[in-house]
Amino acid sequence: MPQVYLISRWGDVLLGLSTGVWAYYLYERRLHRPDGERLADLVRWKLDQRARLSQASAQADNEGWEEIERELKLKEQPKQ
Repeated sequence: MPQVYLISRWGDVLLGLSTGVWAYYLYERRLHRPDGERLADLVRWKLDQRARLSQASAQADNEGWEEIERELKLKEQPKQ
């Protein structure tokens, strides 16, 4: 049995995605959620949280690397 498409192979996918996004947008507007509890706010919060964790991890790695460099410099200095 051949595949049946409404528009085309990719057109059906785009139609489904755009319809779903539009329906969720209308749902969010109808609920009148308070600030900070909308999907966009939660996504923004999660991305900021990941950026902070990434930055803290990079800073910790940098501090660890500087400590290793200091130890190597102390070992390389000639003893008197």
